Amino acid sequence: MNILAAIHDNNLFRSYVAGSPDGSLDSWANWLSFLRVLYGLRVPRKADREIVRRFTGRDPAKLSKDGYQEALVLAGRRGGKSKVIALVGAAEAILSGKEKGLSRGEIPMVAILSPTRNQSRIIHTYLRGVFDSTPMLQNEVVEEKREGFTLRNGVEVSVITGDPRKVRGFTLLACIVDEIAMFGFSEEAKINDLELVRAIRPALASTGGRLLLVGTPYASRGYSYHTWKRAYGSDSCDVLCWNAPSILMNPTLSKAVVARAIAEDPIAANVEYCTSPGLFREDVDDFVSRAVVESLVVRGRKELAPRSDIAYAAFADVSGGRHDDAALAIAHLEDRVVILDCLERYKSPHNPYEVVAKMCQTVRRYSLEKMTGDAYSAEWSRVAFQSHGIDYLNASTSHWKKGVAALKKTPKPKSVLYAELLPRLHSAEIELLDDETLITQLSALQRRTRSSGKDQIDHPPGQHDDLANTVAGVATIVTQRKPFEVRSITDPRHDDSDVPAWKQEIDRILADEIELRQYEKDQIERTRNDADDKSIVFGNTL
Repeated sequence: MNILAAIHDNNLFRSYVAGSPDGSLDSWANWLSFLRVLYGLRVPRKADREIVRRFTGRDPAKLSKDGYQEALVLAGRRGGKSKVIALVGAAEAILSGKEKGLSRGEIPMVAILSPTRNQSRIIHTYLRGVFDSTPMLQNEVVEEKREGFTLRNGVEVSVITGDPRKVRGFTLLACIVDEIAMFGFSEEAKINDLELVRAIRPALASTGGRLLLVGTPYASRGYSYHTWKRAYGSDSCDVLCWNAPSILMNPTLSKAVVARAIAEDPIAANVEYCTSPGLFREDVDDFVSRAVVESLVVRGRKELAPRSDIAYAAFADVSGGRHDDAALAIAHLEDRVVILDCLERYKSPHNPYEVVAKMCQTVRRYSLEKMTGDAYSAEWSRVAFQSHGIDYLNASTSHWKKGVAALKKTPKPKSVLYAELLPRLHSAEIELLDDETLITQLSALQRRTRSSGKDQIDHPPGQHDDLANTVAGVATIVTQRKPFEVRSITDPRHDDSDVPAWKQEIDRILADEIELRQYEKDQIERTRNDADDKSIVFGNTL
């Protein structure tokens, strides 16, 4: 039985796809056309052939009658990709029959790889939905495990996060990769998309298993981009590329939602919802290569003990504790080289008050009474650290700034800190601790060019950069000039003739301070009105 017949069968996949045994498949018409092409089935209707022509760029008459062993689906967000991944995974495990040709002792597997644990859990839930949809499919499951299902025919359906090495020792009947363009950006999936595909192909060689790669277009590089250029519109290419917008793969998706996203950020939304074929982010580029970052790591060095003869600096990335981690970095300068001494990460969810207390303990170990941090909930952070006897200086008020006029500037955005870090990375003027999360976060940073012409440097969508941010911040601090110092008018180094000038200087400084205090009040009010989910629930334990 082929997959299309199984989808129309009330005892198999119809209930899962249509929602009930007598449910309509109309909204799935374009996905069914894709499955026909993937498996080499006839596309009978003219309207469906035009869909195939539009979404593959190929002549429907020249499609392979044997289907395609490797296929890339580039479809927009909310287009139904995860549901189709689970469907194809279950069909390959139940219907292919490839497990019958294996030698005794071989363990057959259908592997589904995702770049993050959250995405793996989503796919696992959809798979459970497939097997729970009918009594016949329920009987196929012998055991449900944390990473998948064992079926009655001996096939393992495994949902794996990140690392293709987990499938070694198994014989792959098929492999499906979810969000292919997002590999290489997180500590859960350090291998990039090109390396991932190269690692999977040999595991499919003995069975002739199918490799299906699914995702949303992203940057103009990597497997997705290069495969689209090679396969889309090519009748002779042995790799199928299906590039379709969300609204056509999932007609139930609200057009208003898509229109609103496009109005808010046309560049990102047009790519994410695939409004036209071949749209990739032209404004995204790598910040620094992993090889460069790894070359700066002192292997085996997790932390350097405090020394009394060293002047340290500390930088914190504070969070509300619900979704984002908090982090602390301590460093010093030796002969123009930034030496990272201590790096601490406080994973979410956490209590921000407890995290502040732990940070203060660490800061005191390095004989520091002051530290600098980002602008997150500036007044709360200042008060929280002060309650433990540590002065917390917002980046806008850091004593490491040059001159009093700098006090009135807004906090340095992460992009500026990263931009200042980049030449230090490339000139090997920083020594990093041996921390895999830090390595991954730094090498995953991306540079985006905004419409204003300015670059924004930040983490990829859905990822984090808390450790990277603290390292960039502390590197900037220790390489700045000494704190601006105002000497007393009674300083013995000056005679009485300096008094009027110093009096004027002090008056100017006080005026600056008044203006600064007003600015900080405005910032605090703006923070209180911010609906960002980073907000702290004051007085509550998160």
